[in-house]
Amino acid sequence: MIQGDHAKDGTASARQGDPLVRALVVAVLVFAVSATIVTLMEQRYHQEQRHIVAEVAAGAAHSLDRQLSRSLSPTYVLASILRAYGSIKDFDSLAADMITQYGGISALDLAPHGKVSAVYPRAGNEKAVGFNLLDDPTQRAEALHAINSRSLTLAGPLELRQGGTALVGRLPVFLETEAGPERFWGFVIAVLRLQDFLPATNLGSLAQSGYDYELYRSHSETGKRQSIARSTDSPLPAPVTHVIEVPNGQWVLAVAPRGGWPCSPLYVPGYGLAVTVSLLVGALFFSTQRQPALLRRLVAERTKELERTNRELTTKVTEVEQARAEIRTLNDQLELRVAERTAQLENANRELSSFSYSVSHDLRAPLRHIASYAQVLLHEQGDKLDGEGVEILGRIHAAGARMGELIDALLNLSRMSRDALRCRPVDLAALAREILDELNTAEPERRVSVTLPDRLECCADPDLIRSALRNLLENAWKYTARNPDAAIEFGVTQDAGTPVYYVKDNGAGFDMRYAGKLFEPFQRLHGEGWFGGTGVGLATVDRIIRRHGGRIWAEAELEKGAIFYFTLSGDEDNLAEEK
Repeated sequence: MIQGDHAKDGTASARQGDPLVRALVVAVLVFAVSATIVTLMEQRYHQEQRHIVAEVAAGAAHSLDRQLSRSLSPTYVLASILRAYGSIKDFDSLAADMITQYGGISALDLAPHGKVSAVYPRAGNEKAVGFNLLDDPTQRAEALHAINSRSLTLAGPLELRQGGTALVGRLPVFLETEAGPERFWGFVIAVLRLQDFLPATNLGSLAQSGYDYELYRSHSETGKRQSIARSTDSPLPAPVTHVIEVPNGQWVLAVAPRGGWPCSPLYVPGYGLAVTVSLLVGALFFSTQRQPALLRRLVAERTKELERTNRELTTKVTEVEQARAEIRTLNDQLELRVAERTAQLENANRELSSFSYSVSHDLRAPLRHIASYAQVLLHEQGDKLDGEGVEILGRIHAAGARMGELIDALLNLSRMSRDALRCRPVDLAALAREILDELNTAEPERRVSVTLPDRLECCADPDLIRSALRNLLENAWKYTARNPDAAIEFGVTQDAGTPVYYVKDNGAGFDMRYAGKLFEPFQRLHGEGWFGGTGVGLATVDRIIRRHGGRIWAEAELEKGAIFYFTLSGDEDNLAEEK
């Protein structure tokens, strides 16, 4: 007997520990959900920041591409003159005008047969005269590529013989001959020293606007990365890149905020709020869950007391015949005490249910305050906030409204378990027709084909079965929103003589691998961004159908619709009420 008592004590202790464990699990789950929301908001913020930087990079790349095209344009002009006249008179004067007009150009060269013979300006570029591109091992390959492709090529950055680092545009020139095919005349060359070309672009404005950048390309022969221009020697953190198409290659412009990507203003406060909310919810859950454990402990103590009293009375019966009457009296008293304790336990359970309902109900008051304060702040102080501040207040207001919807759904789910059933004959077809008419009135632009029987009677609680049917039809209406040929059907079939009612649609459907989660609260098989809702509707339907002595299940296929089946007991006497 001593060992049995110890085992019971251990079981009681384990039960007392269960509320704390469950409260910790609930707190962790609430924190996980809250942290996920904060993380998603942070990701959205970073996406917006990257989009802004991408637009800045695209603008800078466009300006750079435009200036490069302008700076290389003189090669086409000079090539046209050569093809028309065979030579260029007064080259220095013409080159001077082009350098001034197009900008970013350090020098223009003429290289008949690949050998530079004329350079403007001559001063500072004397060493370039006589240089043969086709004999130089570092530039021969790209020069031959220009000849073979008969198109402008851009080389560089290169270290020039006359000093400095430059980009070199080479356009091969072919002249017509009387004897036959065109002959190769040579090259028209535009030299763009980086110190002259880069200031003509708007890359400098990136640094002035608080951005770091790097302009680079992959070498056509070695494939190695060559940096053309950069604002810092440090690597850029997760930069946004923009590809610029240049003659015979590509440049890449990488841009990132100076100092790295910033966190949103709500990142740290959001996690602090997540911790606070999870602790509060865990404390409330522990408070509500602890009451049954205390009641079980009280019953166990009273039970042990009764067992001890019975043992004492049993030993006295064998000794004194007269004690039998007293024992019967004591037993009667004990039965009365058990009845009183049982009544007290039932009353405590009812009070616990009412307390849980009140706690959930009272959660809506602070949520309304949060939403109201956000709305008041938006109206009274909105002109003092920037666009981001107004958006944040809007998100706070929307989040409060969203949690209010979830609490309303939970209260409705709790009510489904408390209200008594009042069964009577109900025309399900008429109910379905009314619900679909309301949905069509709310969204008159929708065109949905509806199939309903003329009459479909069953025995059920009118209010509860209306709620269940509304949830099923609203789901069908919602998940067919993306189908221009939407169709919804409500009817009945037979299974071994049992009526099986169904709601069928040709909407989004779902993966049957996750069908087991359909009727659990807050288990969603589609993202919130796709379809709205609280995630409690099907759990409410399941509870209503089970209270009517029936069952519900579903069949579906992705993008081909879903069918929800349910049964009812069909007999008012068999409907299970809460006892």
